Amino acid sequence: MGAWDRLRKAFRREKRELDDIVGDANARANAALDRREREHNASPTEKLAMEQERGADVDAEFEAVRNRIEGTQQPD
Repeated sequence: MGAWDRLRKAFRREKRELDDIVGDANARANAALDRREREHNASPTEKLAMEQERGADVDAEFEAVRNRIEGTQQPD
């Protein structure tokens, strides 16, 4: 195997890795766009429910941090 073949093989491997990275980024971007579109098209009642859910998630995160600071862990 010559140097050119090794170089081509390395470039092909890099291309596959970059294709995977770009594919993952596209999937994440599409998911984020889909979520934003659902939020945009939601009824006021659905929007309120989404905000309440976000608030509950944030409250849970703060509670977890507070428990770590105080040294108390809630059993799951």
